[in-house]
Amino acid sequence: MTLFEKLSPEVQQVVLALAGLLPTAMLARFLWHHRLVRMGHRRFWSRDLVWEVPTAGLCAVLGGGLASYLVLDPMASHAVVVVLARLVERYVPQKQEK
Repeated sequence: MTLFEKLSPEVQQVVLALAGLLPTAMLARFLWHHRLVRMGHRRFWSRDLVWEVPTAGLCAVLGGGLASYLVLDPMASHAVVVVLARLVERYVPQKQEK
């Protein structure tokens, strides 16, 4: 019996949902990072790229929770995650120009 099988069915369902939504969030955050690199606001290999991973995880959790609350189908859940992944950037403090 694996560790996953030892979890309750409810927890298994949450883990599977997040595993399905995380690649969508990662793709959306990577596309945002790539856009900023092309505009010259970031370097590709930087700490900013590392911070995209937990940001994508947060977007997957929030998007999955919101989609579950709104009783959305799986495709709509992915759309909610992408929208949240793109909106997160609006609430990050901008760098001050000197």
